[in-house]
Amino acid sequence: MQRRRRPGSAASICRLAAFALAFAGPVAPASAQTAGRLDAQSDANDAMNDAMFATPNAATPAPLSNLYATSPDLEKQIPSPQFRANALLPLGWNSNAEEVSRGGTSTGQWRPVGNLSWATPVGDLPLRATVAGFAETDRYFRASNVNLDKTGGSTRLQYVDPGNDQAFSPYFVFAPRWDFTPTFDNQISARQDFNLGFNKRFNLDGDFRQAPIASDSSGAAVWSLGLTAFVQRRLREPQTSSYAAFVIPSMSYSISKNWNASFAVEFIGRWFDRNSFGFFANNYEIQPIATVEYVVPAEWLGGERNAALLGRPALDLQSSYLKVWSNAPGGGFEQWQAVAALKMGWRF
Repeated sequence: MQRRRRPGSAASICRLAAFALAFAGPVAPASAQTAGRLDAQSDANDAMNDAMFATPNAATPAPLSNLYATSPDLEKQIPSPQFRANALLPLGWNSNAEEVSRGGTSTGQWRPVGNLSWATPVGDLPLRATVAGFAETDRYFRASNVNLDKTGGSTRLQYVDPGNDQAFSPYFVFAPRWDFTPTFDNQISARQDFNLGFNKRFNLDGDFRQAPIASDSSGAAVWSLGLTAFVQRRLREPQTSSYAAFVIPSMSYSISKNWNASFAVEFIGRWFDRNSFGFFANNYEIQPIATVEYVVPAEWLGGERNAALLGRPALDLQSSYLKVWSNAPGGGFEQWQAVAALKMGWRF
């Protein structure tokens, strides 16, 4: 008589193991994709915001901390503590809101940002300390599933040469950040960035001759060329933490009193820790960003006093292209963005 096969037999165990492997297989890269897309999205938006804040605008006060070496006053020592408040009100279009490899939603977007920054010299040392904080709301008209609210800050310690604002300027940054569902409801992720890098800037006149060495050579510069490079350790919860290297050349052009333009390219290599399924993910990104800015004349606003009260507003037009390559299946994508923004800043 044939014996009945028990549930715990070898054949049953094999079937269960095959089912488990089939289920777990796509999860390993899927978890990597989640972290990779969140990081790619946040790094891209930060780069676009800082590109608008970094324009060579002599009227609108810029934040005291920025990603780009060509940002006004970033490598200059300040004589006394300063406090600044800044805001961006961008309205634009996004070709791929979900950041997927194919079939992403093309949609309008609204991404207001508020920024507070404070900087001070560190005694008589050639050092400058900066503390900054921000809040940002991302809203997509046709892709509400990826709406996101963000808040965070940074602490920056930077070497500056008091007599040469074109000097090599190494720095260290600690930058925590928290992501929420709308409207700052449930926290979905948290991260802490540790960045070690440098800025190097060259200020040029209209004939591309380098400006003489001085504590504030950028004020009279027509062209500025800059390089930012840093390595990063990003601790993320939930997974996955990562290491990254950033290389960001930038250029700015002061066309006239009211018009200026800038261009930058952000290159990022990011290598994620092994996740709970044993998968190592890595992303490589390139993002060129072009910005044109018009500074609203003070006389249009009733004079210098009114213009200062209103934050010396400027109008920015910006375009960006982001390309991401990933070893996680379906993790690579491309995204175009076009933005028009109102920019304001106050100095205290």
